[in-house]
Amino acid sequence: MPAGIIVRAQAKGWRETELVVDWLKVVWGRRRGGLRKRRNMLVLDAFRGHLTEPVKKQVKAMNGDLVIIPGGMTSQLQVLDVVVNKPFKYHLRKRYTEWLLAGNHALTPSGKIQKPAVRWLCEWILQAWADVSPESIVNGFKKCCISNAMDGSEDDVMWEEEEPGDAQPENVSDESYDSESGPSNAEDAAQ
Repeated sequence: MPAGIIVRAQAKGWRETELVVDWLKVVWGRRRGGLRKRRNMLVLDAFRGHLTEPVKKQVKAMNGDLVIIPGGMTSQLQVLDVVVNKPFKYHLRKRYTEWLLAGNHALTPSGKIQKPAVRWLCEWILQAWADVSPESIVNGFKKCCISNAMDGSEDDVMWEEEEPGDAQPENVSDESYDSESGPSNAEDAAQ
């Protein structure tokens, strides 16, 4: 795996308690500033795997406070949903589409393009993540009212519209993407 990529799997593809605790140790605990054991806050959605005692104990052992977003509110209060996922997925799809359009792909016995190698997917993930600006993430924490100024001067950020430079191109939508096969238009063009 390329540096910066950590892969874990669960037999059924679920993110259970053990994977969450592993993520806390391997990713959250090693984030910038994480080794200093400074008091921190981890904001997660209400997925049952986030609410177990082992997860709560691990967060507490890392000097953290666990904040759970109520069901149905992640689109407004989870930074990943508010500002990160859309541009990240856009940049990842863009690289996949470029790969499809480049041609020279191995084919399955039925004549379909074989999936890209895992190493390529990992590289695309690293590149797509690098394309998400740190400023947009910082602004996302403010938009979700997680790290706003204590004096209330940034409270209105939650209601502000995206800046034009923060959005992805207008002709790209989540609906045009099939997560099983990738961008359908690009596949059609590659055929």
